Amino acid sequence: MIRPDVVEYLRENLPKFPIDALRRQLYEEGVSDIDFEACLEEAQRVPTAAEKKKTAAAKAPAASNKKAKLLAGLGAALIGGVLLYALSQNEPASAPKKAAPAPTGVSSYVSPRGWVVRLPQNYVAVAAYKDDAKTVEVVHFCPRGTDPTNFLDPGLFGPLEIVRVEVERSPFPSNPTGLSEMAQTVEQRATARGEKYAMKMIHIATLPGVQLNILAPFPRVEAYVLGQRDLYFFYGGQEDDVWRGIVQSLRDAHSEN
Repeated sequence: MIRPDVVEYLRENLPKFPIDALRRQLYEEGVSDIDFEACLEEAQRVPTAAEKKKTAAAKAPAASNKKAKLLAGLGAALIGGVLLYALSQNEPASAPKKAAPAPTGVSSYVSPRGWVVRLPQNYVAVAAYKDDAKTVEVVHFCPRGTDPTNFLDPGLFGPLEIVRVEVERSPFPSNPTGLSEMAQTVEQRATARGEKYAMKMIHIATLPGVQLNILAPFPRVEAYVLGQRDLYFFYGGQEDDVWRGIVQSLRDAHSEN
């Protein structure tokens, strides 16, 4: 659907900002990708002389004031969005930015529990809880536009490059004994399921953990990371750049002393 206010906004700002930055900002303002494409096509079309005259005549003072306020608000938001976009391309992975704990298009996810991960470009975080008491947090990291019903089938995590994490209060103490107990428990479960796997110890910044690369009968990768307070269980289809980028970026505020 063509929205005149968006079309005019694009005409004014296309010479100033990249199209991807405008798309990202207007998406956050509630403009869908379909509407953006329609408005972009209209904005890039050269208006006829009659259309220019009609537009100029329609700009009454009161309407101009209202429009000015709208554009000023969108302009301020756009500047912030462009700055975030630029920072996401240049900022070191060790300095994640603040983000909302809900489906989001920015470059990191901050949990209400006090942990954060950095997201790959064009990824979003879809957060929920496994129980009504909100003791187990479940977050799916996926490409923007992924159908949430795909979260129900772990077999699709690999092809769709989805990574899931479940976070709950750890049953293991945050010391070498706890790590050893956790590793033993993880290995016993895999053995009991009759799976063929390779296990290795990992460290995510200050957090120790174990990773299982399960080869058969259902290939996948799992990582169990022991925090000061919480246990992080990551699940993905394969160990690739997306997996490593998300898991290795985990930072736990309770463990960062």
